[in-house]
Amino acid sequence: MKNISVIATLLAGALIAGSAAADGAPPRESEAWPGLHAALWDDKEIAAGDSFIQLDTPVRAADAAIVPIEIRITPETGRRVAAMTILVEENPAPVAAEFTFGEAMGPDITLSTRLRVDQYSNVRVVAELDDGSLHQVAHFVKASGGCSAPATKDADAALAALGKMKMRRFEPKGLPAGFGEAQVMVRHPQNSGFQIDQVTLLHIPAFFIEEMSVTLDDANVFTMTGGISISEDPALRFVFRENGAEQMHVTSIDTDGGIYHRSFELGTGS
Repeated sequence: MKNISVIATLLAGALIAGSAAADGAPPRESEAWPGLHAALWDDKEIAAGDSFIQLDTPVRAADAAIVPIEIRITPETGRRVAAMTILVEENPAPVAAEFTFGEAMGPDITLSTRLRVDQYSNVRVVAELDDGSLHQVAHFVKASGGCSAPATKDADAALAALGKMKMRRFEPKGLPAGFGEAQVMVRHPQNSGFQIDQVTLLHIPAFFIEEMSVTLDDANVFTMTGGISISEDPALRFVFRENGAEQMHVTSIDTDGGIYHRSFELGTGS
């Protein structure tokens, strides 16, 4: 295994597309966080992770329905990130996504996606290392209305494209040898349950992707359990460890039981 400090230095220069304009604002005192901590991790200690977790968010979001978030986690040599939780503390469903990472992800994490933010809130990332220790960072994001914002496509157009997937490969500039970078995109309305049908004036039922898995042949890259705080048409960009696999397999399952699967040739994407 390459020295983690070398990988960390190189990954720090590999910025994810759509990056936020600033690293983000410091977190604010939150009445929600103690309850979330207790509900999700009981009384387990969660240490400050500022020394090796970098979280990039806008201070004020241009669009509360598509707030970009970038995460880079570089634990000390010999440790690996086993799992990660993204929280939007003031959202109706605060847990945006829970990830478990496989060996094909590598020891470090470089990942970006887009979130809905319903009101001014701390956005918090909690990382679990392979020794079971928990570490967290948080930023305060000024945004509101993200969970009730109308979809960008009408219902018929959204259903016509439902479950379609794309994968993009990126030139591995600045990455260590043996690592690659890809973005997986899934067409899905991600209805939050808080949006209003403009014809009936009734709430549109919640309908979203609740699980996504990415593998390189049989090797797990990550599994994500998602919620309503992931934006419409989920897109995740990430760095992964090349293992000689010829295909990347992506499977998504939504709350109506829809299963969407596609395999991509790693040499090309599509």
